[in-house]
Amino acid sequence: MKKSVVLLFLVCCNMTFSQMGKVNLKDLKFKIGKENIYAYEPPKGMEIPKEAKVRIVYSNNFDFKDGAASLIKKANGYEFTIQVPDSIMYFVAAIVDSKKVVDNNKNTGYDVFLNSSKLTDIGKSLVGRIELIYYANNLLASKLNLKLDSSPESTLSEYNKMFAKYPKMKEDKSYENYLYLKKPSDITKTEMLAFAQKCEKKNLEDYLLIASRLYGNLKMTDKKEQIENQITVKYPVGNFKSSKFFFDFANHPDKTEAYILEQLNLYTTTFNNIPVMYKDHFYITLLKIYLENKDFQKMDQYEGLLSSKSKAASLYNDYAWNLSGQDLVTPAKDLDSAEKISKRSLDILFDLQKQSDFPDDFNGFCNMYGDTYALILYKLNRFDEAFQYQDKVNQQGGLDTGGKERYAAIMEKVKDLEVTKKYIETELANGLDSRVLLAQLEEIYKKQNLPLTEFNKLKEKSLAQASAKANAAVLEKYGSTQAIDFSLKNLDGKEVKLFDYKGKVVVLDFWATWCGPFKASFPNMQELVTKYKGKEVEFLFVNTWERGKENSETVKKVTTFITDAKYSFNVVFDFDDTITEKYKVGGIPTKILIDKKGIILSDSASEQNLINLIDEQLSL
Repeated sequence: MKKSVVLLFLVCCNMTFSQMGKVNLKDLKFKIGKENIYAYEPPKGMEIPKEAKVRIVYSNNFDFKDGAASLIKKANGYEFTIQVPDSIMYFVAAIVDSKKVVDNNKNTGYDVFLNSSKLTDIGKSLVGRIELIYYANNLLASKLNLKLDSSPESTLSEYNKMFAKYPKMKEDKSYENYLYLKKPSDITKTEMLAFAQKCEKKNLEDYLLIASRLYGNLKMTDKKEQIENQITVKYPVGNFKSSKFFFDFANHPDKTEAYILEQLNLYTTTFNNIPVMYKDHFYITLLKIYLENKDFQKMDQYEGLLSSKSKAASLYNDYAWNLSGQDLVTPAKDLDSAEKISKRSLDILFDLQKQSDFPDDFNGFCNMYGDTYALILYKLNRFDEAFQYQDKVNQQGGLDTGGKERYAAIMEKVKDLEVTKKYIETELANGLDSRVLLAQLEEIYKKQNLPLTEFNKLKEKSLAQASAKANAAVLEKYGSTQAIDFSLKNLDGKEVKLFDYKGKVVVLDFWATWCGPFKASFPNMQELVTKYKGKEVEFLFVNTWERGKENSETVKKVTTFITDAKYSFNVVFDFDDTITEKYKVGGIPTKILIDKKGIILSDSASEQNLINLIDEQLSL
């Protein structure tokens, strides 16, 4: 806990941030570890709805969180009371109601800087803002509807402004992140070495860890190992040993229930200040075993220990989705268990939604999990229930191409053919690119004894319209239909160049080891890799958005994951996320289909439709 008196300081008075309204601390002194009262003064003339709340987002050592509080009307504006963790020095706020953002300071948010009178603490507050925008811009956009520039160039510019005003901050731990953002050059390497040496001299664990990482980045392996040995001796139960213990556990190949419980007990009794995400990993690993054993009593016990039950819901949905077959045609496994587990994921989510100040935050997950449950019910021949869930997702606009394909299949079971026919024709007329729906529509034409010549005309028009729409979307998104070339290293350390595969159909699959939906999709992707082996198709699995600070750490983690799962994937590493940004990947997994001439055909095909598109290209 910080011992200095902490004051609220609105840096907008000496920095360039502009705030149309005002958010400030009501009292002069900030009460550490307690609730504080803040004042909010809306922009002149703005009406604030009666049920409006303030919503904040902050970073607690790169654990990005949001919070909320009710607004209380006062004579000169509003007040709200909220408590934040002791260690944070900055949060950003906006005023929202249940459906929309009311006031977010013209899409920039209200900056609230918590710091003492020392200049370095003001600098640290500014670093909090810079890092929140860079690392959690998607969260800021989704929760507060902020539109901020999180590009490396803009982030570096903000760092440089801050260093110019507070040069002492170049000795702060945050300087490491700044160095990683800079483009590799001899100058950057010199700066890294100088900072590593400064950190080493401080002889404190956090700084020694930074020195170790920087020496590793500079390929100074002996020096890195020397520092790590020094840390181990001086801090036998410190952060380094704690992390090493955790990663040794995570990489252990045979995790039985007894082994996990033994290691969890040893870990929690040996180390202090254990990151919540590390504890959660132990509980999730146990839950996976209990899922396999269908031990619902123990599942209930350990899901309650997680920092959020939403993590259990995500695990259950991924597991159920795998059992479902993931599409209309792939055989399912153990459907009765899949139904029970999928329903459990939805029940958890619905409970969390009821308890939330912002229930709409859960709509995307409700749609995803509802889609899973509907597919399972469909394969259990419980068509009416399946339609009920899938129709609700459809009404909320939550169906992607694959979801619409499943919706049409379920619809045909509970509605007459004419209703399904109209739905499919409407979707195709709107430019939906789905060979699956075309195939279903052809069968409906046959069942209704309608002229196939009419269907063929519709099909030709649909394919042309879908192709034009896809090309227009690609042009708008990328500025060209031509794929963006890259050269990335694979698991063996060899360079893989995209344009070397011209003459082949290429599928780029962007993924990360922590991504649940990706893990659920990979068994099917392995089937595709096997199906097209020896044909003019190449799958490149682009690893991105990993959380390790060193490339070697990412390679080790990914290699372990791929090896343990026995996947025969051609994995390439986008260590700095440059290619991911160029392909404008907004979420993972994302699959991009490129034809033999290097033209982008699709970045949103369902897995079932992806097969049809690949087969079409191979037939040309």
